[in-house]
Amino acid sequence: MDDAGRAPLGEPPADAEAWTDEQWIAWLEATDAEDDDASAPGRPSQARRPASMLGVAMLGLRDLIYGRVEEAAIVVECGGDPPRGDTPEVHLDPDHPDRSTVVVRRSPPPP
Repeated sequence: MDDAGRAPLGEPPADAEAWTDEQWIAWLEATDAEDDDASAPGRPSQARRPASMLGVAMLGLRDLIYGRVEEAAIVVECGGDPPRGDTPEVHLDPDHPDRSTVVVRRSPPPP
């Protein structure tokens, strides 16, 4: 390896053809080791970043080709108010949504 094509560990050479494949692989492995040492717990790993970037790029292409997808609202038309006593009771708990309840009481059928 000649010193003319070498660059410090932090950056590759200006001319990509100046390095052999072995030099590129060694540089990539060295920079991966630096990133693994610097990563803190709870921070996304380097392996996930390209995958998430790919996902965002795919969503962007979908929007570009098909246009933005609007969220569909489900609307059901019905006539009038519910019959007396059949009004559902809705109890929403904003702090704990899984504790929210809906109670529907049905009147007994006519004899």
